[in-house]
Amino acid sequence: MSEYDIEKGGASCPIFPKQGPRAVVLCNGPPPSDSLLHYWLDGADIFVCTDAAGHPYDHLPRIPEIVIGDFDSLAGRILDGRDGPRFLQVDDQFTSDSEKALLFLAERGIGEVVMMGAMGWRLDHTLHNCHLLERFSSQVRICIVGHNADIVRLGPESPVSWDLVPGTRFSLLPLSGEVTGVTLDGAMYPLLGDTLNLMGPAAISNRVTMSPLLISVGTGSLLVTVDREFGPEYADDSPSD
Repeated sequence: MSEYDIEKGGASCPIFPKQGPRAVVLCNGPPPSDSLLHYWLDGADIFVCTDAAGHPYDHLPRIPEIVIGDFDSLAGRILDGRDGPRFLQVDDQFTSDSEKALLFLAERGIGEVVMMGAMGWRLDHTLHNCHLLERFSSQVRICIVGHNADIVRLGPESPVSWDLVPGTRFSLLPLSGEVTGVTLDGAMYPLLGDTLNLMGPAAISNRVTMSPLLISVGTGSLLVTVDREFGPEYADDSPSD
């Protein structure tokens, strides 16, 4: 696993360390576990829910400051009590509720967002949310937290050095067409200035062999997924499995 320090909370996450004002956004997909939500809320400056995500809120480890969306899922169930969250209704049907949350936060100078409940239920919503990492890259750093893995964007000229446990599985996926100058050190299948694009080669299901894992990109951007837990052992653990 990736050795996330539960005591230090999400601010110390090895692939998404806190560098400035941070928000946690709980989307209306499959909810995260309580322990995972606790982990990321520790160190978060603001907690936002989209539409019905987390409703009725009092069972969450922290009451959200803001609930935002078009409220098509919360119709007739909005209770804005004295000690409850602030509800912001945005009727724009050409943006998703997760986009509405990101726009709201970016306008207020929140430069880091952890999105939870953003994967599952519907594949179109999952893919759309993954694309938001690229669309908002000039405004907000985003980490999408899944049930077993986390997703971040790695842009050009932004090398990273991640302290991950050897054996941790990770994948690289081109996010903006052709990605050149991809270098990967500390992995079972290293790269040295390689080019990745939608036609291949596959760079998935790689494994950390030595910490820190070093990744850099010349041009373009990558979607990087990192498992938090070891998955099943496969007889053939090649990067194309």
